[in-house]
Amino acid sequence: MGAEENRDIVARIGRADTGSTSTGALAAHLARACGHVLVDARVIRQGYRFHAELGDEIPAFFNRRFSTGSTNLAVTLQAGFDPDAEVAARGPFTGHDNWAVDPFSGCRSTADAQRVVEADDYHASIWLARITVGMQMFDVHEVADPLFIARQPNEFRAIAEELVSLGVLQSHACHVCGD
Repeated sequence: MGAEENRDIVARIGRADTGSTSTGALAAHLARACGHVLVDARVIRQGYRFHAELGDEIPAFFNRRFSTGSTNLAVTLQAGFDPDAEVAARGPFTGHDNWAVDPFSGCRSTADAQRVVEADDYHASIWLARITVGMQMFDVHEVADPLFIARQPNEFRAIAEELVSLGVLQSHACHVCGD
């Protein structure tokens, strides 16, 4: 699934097309989401910063922090890979021993990552979104839990709107999770 198809998904669930940004509609959308996001140039335009690999235990990631006024929030995009490059390289996810080349391996800053995602030969890679509320981390579907929404309605709305604008994939439409 390319970046162009992802924009179509974002358009289909955006405010103009759903006609509703109700808490229920946002919760239903996130409950069906797998948590994967296609990373392309719009991620950096939306304010995500790239953080280079910090050794073997912490791979490179994108992060955006924001606040509701009372609580600090963050969306972190982790563990990116390009499934098409993986297949071409006959990588471990295809049952072989080769790894695809990480286009972000030489990046040390957000500007470096921006040059990668804006390059003509870059294909949107899939990254996993994780949510931080205060000091606690959540998977995307966990913030759609009715108890989370009841306890933290402002945080839920801010997170949900961010994830929708980011283009969080629905499980059935994800290249990794889909059928």
